[in-house]
This record gives sequence, structure tokens and C-alpha cells, in this order.
Amino acid sequence: MAGIYTNHTQTKYGFSLKGTTAEKAVMMKNLIGIEKLEEASRNNFKLTGCVARVSFSRTNNSTYGKNVYAAYGYQLGVYQLVCHVTEHVPKIVDEYRTVFRVDINPYISQFGAHIVSTGEFYMKYGKPVYSIPEEAKMGAGFEKEKTEKPSRISQYISEDVLLTGRSDDYKNKHAEFLKLNNGEGYVENWQGGSRYDNHGPDSYQFIDRHYFITKPGIPLLIPVSRKQYLEDMLEYLEIEKANFEYLNTKELNDLRTQTADWAKNRKADLEADKLAYPKIYEAKKAKLKDLLAKQKTEWLQKPAVVDKNTMLKDANESLQALGRFYDKEGEYKAALYIMNPAYFTSNNGQTTKPLLLEVQFRYEISKEKGFSARLFNNWEKNFDLGALRKMLE
Repeated sequence: MAGIYTNHTQTKYGFSLKGTTAEKAVMMKNLIGIEKLEEASRNNFKLTGCVARVSFSRTNNSTYGKNVYAAYGYQLGVYQLVCHVTEHVPKIVDEYRTVFRVDINPYISQFGAHIVSTGEFYMKYGKPVYSIPEEAKMGAGFEKEKTEKPSRISQYISEDVLLTGRSDDYKNKHAEFLKLNNGEGYVENWQGGSRYDNHGPDSYQFIDRHYFITKPGIPLLIPVSRKQYLEDMLEYLEIEKANFEYLNTKELNDLRTQTADWAKNRKADLEADKLAYPKIYEAKKAKLKDLLAKQKTEWLQKPAVVDKNTMLKDANESLQALGRFYDKEGEYKAALYIMNPAYFTSNNGQTTKPLLLEVQFRYEISKEKGFSARLFNNWEKNFDLGALRKMLE
């Protein structure tokens, strides 16, 4: 069947680009520009077997360090046409699986900030467990401080964070990371089937492809050095000390009127922790300063690759791990990065200015999904990715 295409002026579900009048005007201009690029890619292509609907959206804001940019995007949702089993007439499947998106100023992490952190810890052989926020000191100003002046370690990004939801090629993780970080090439996340299978004529493949469109020659993320990591851990240590005292005191206060045996035992454990923590704090601080003072410059300048398993560690084991670094990222080891200040610059009041684009095309390959593969193959051949890069100028 001949396909149906509707642009943003005929959207079925409507959309709203929140912002000032000036912001809306810039967003519309950029999104319509993307829409026209997609339409141009189909100049000599006949859409069949599907309904393709365009919509625009503003997802909110992306915060890159201290710089806030409007996050908004273009979407072409592609709905399959099928023959109804009993009515024997064409129907449109309610949900799309094939979709083409261009997100302007996307989130670096697709699933929120799950950066390598300090995790939970407990005292040696103690019973209380402390889950200590690493972003800022707890208390009345926590949310404001967390947002406006978060700790440096809470802004770390691992290769896994960048690749989650974008690539499942676990055999080539570092190479996949470099593609996104440098804005060169694409990565794929297989939703159905496997990239490592032998694909015959009857096999089913459901593939989610991603590109980052970036400024040429400037990586998005730069490695954290061991020196920087150790210095940032000193900053965190003061947050840990304040937050430990906050949590320990709060729980002791909550138990003050309790007289049951379990409460007495809990209070005894908390009091023991209160006495034990200062020694742990001083030992960590001394070790960090000792490493910074005694290690050679060459060692300090190497990338910080640390243990990813940060949950429920004994406080003394955490102390031992402070100066333990590895040569490369592995199954339980994470190479740490931060946003490159040379890339993520101030928007100078232009919140809707495109700083980074993420292109996504999710498509299916099977005998029954010919419309999806045909549309993707035409897009791959004819869509002008270079024109998107000009939006960053």
C-alpha cells in the first residue's frame, strides 16, 4: 500500500515547545530545518506499508557542567499498516517501533546521572549501613548545593554511562565510546536478535542506531587524571564527614525515646560508629595527601581507572582502595571522564543554541517489516548528516 506522511502541521497528538516567544521561534526554525532534511532524503523514494508522523517536543533542559541548554527534538514515528484479521481492511498499528529522532542538546546519560560514585559503606564489623550522598552536604541547603555547586566526583562519567542505551557491543566498548566521544561514526544497540548471530533470510533484527553530531576536533569528554581524582576525593571526604555526622546524629535522635532491646542495641552500634569514624576519616585524608606528595608526576598524570564495585564496602576496604588504579577499563573497572570545558561552553544567554545533536534511527529487519528496512536504507543513503553539523556553527 502507498504510505502516508504527515508533517509537524498535521501532528495527530499535538505538541508544545515550552519557552519564551524568542526561544520558541529558534526551536521551531531548527526543528523545521531537520524536517526538511528528512523530506529531502525521500525525494526519489516511495513510502509504502506505513504511516510516518512528525512531531516536535521540548524535553526540558540539559545541564552541561554549569551551562544550561534547552533540550528539544524532532521525531518521525513510523506506524505499520496491516490487514485486520477479521475485518480484512487496512489498519494502522497503534504503536511505532521504527522511529527516526534528532535530539538537540541531549542528555549525556540517557537514563539519568548514574555516575561512578562512592556507594554505601559500613564500619568494620558494624551493623549500621550508611548511604552517603556524594553531591553535597546534607541539610537545609542540600538540594540547592547539589544543583548549583555539586562535588567534582559527582560529575564523573564512565564509558559505560555514555554507552548505556546506545551500544551493546561489549567486545569493543572502548572503540564504541570513542565514536560517540569524538562524533565519528555510529554505534548500535540491538533490541531484538543479536549482532553476534548468523542472520539468515528468516531472522529477525531490531536495531537502534545512534550518532553524535559534534564540533569537529573537540572531544566531548576528557579523562580524569589520578592526581585530579585524589584531589577531588579530598573534597568529597569533607562531604562524607559532614554527611556521616548528619545521618548518625539523625538516627540517634530518632531512637532517643525508644526503650526496646533492639533500639538499645542499635543505639550502641551508632555510638560505636560515632567514635570509630574520625579515625577512618583521618586515615583516608592522610593516605590521599601521602599519595599526592610522594607519587611521581608520571604516575599522577595517568588516567584514573578505578573499581566500579562501590556498594556495601567495609570502610577499611574503601581506605585500601583509595590509591588502587588500573591500566584500562574492564568488567569491574571504570575509566573516569569529565565534560570537556573546551566543548561545553557558556551559551551566552542563547539557551536554544544547538551545542550537541544525537541522531537515532530504530528499525526492524524481517519478512513482515519490509517498510522499516526500506525506509532506513534510503535514509542511510540519502540523509545529509553534514547539514546537521552546520547547525552547531
